[in-house]
Amino acid sequence: MMWERFTPEARRVLVAALDVSEELGHGYIGDEHVLLGFLLTDSGSAERFLRKHGLDPQGVRDDLRRLTEHGRFPQVSTDDTAALQGVGIDVEQVRARLVSVFGQDAVDEAVRRASRRPWWRGGGRRRTPLCGKPFAAKRALEFAARHADEHRRHDITPGYLLYGVLQDAADPFGTGLSRRGRKQLTQMGWSIGASNPAATILASHGLDPRELRRELSVGLGSS
Repeated sequence: MMWERFTPEARRVLVAALDVSEELGHGYIGDEHVLLGFLLTDSGSAERFLRKHGLDPQGVRDDLRRLTEHGRFPQVSTDDTAALQGVGIDVEQVRARLVSVFGQDAVDEAVRRASRRPWWRGGGRRRTPLCGKPFAAKRALEFAARHADEHRRHDITPGYLLYGVLQDAADPFGTGLSRRGRKQLTQMGWSIGASNPAATILASHGLDPRELRRELSVGLGSS
């Protein structure tokens, strides 16, 4: 599994990204949350790289809040998890109990099966509260793993993770989604904007993700 390849430092970045998403009330985890995660944890060279280019935790957090106020993030039409919380049902607590009894793999497989639509209802996926937050930064993780492979490294460090985030941020939001993938997003009630919020944040600081990625790649190649 890819998760096992991430170093403890890289995992802490992703956990921090989840915390940021929760704090801001976002219904997903994207490159922009991971970007702030680097600055909120001791991610070593990745954190130093971002700070060297003028980024700091408070500044990026303010950018995220400003974009949130302007509606510049992917939006979901319904929030079943919030609705359940309104009647006293803590979905994360339910998930934790299920995992403790049946194991993570069994719960993930059950959620996957329950979230699939039958062919007579249009096929594809639908979200259920136990699905958790959509991980919009998945493509960045795939880029990170691929770049580590190119350097014949098994471990995915924060540096490789940052490379993946920058590569993903350089493309229009949703790049790589197939027609089926976009259909599934629509079925799940999601609408996405034209630009990656992480790229918007970098641009507000005069930074180009492509240039940053090239500069970072030199350092990763020599490490």
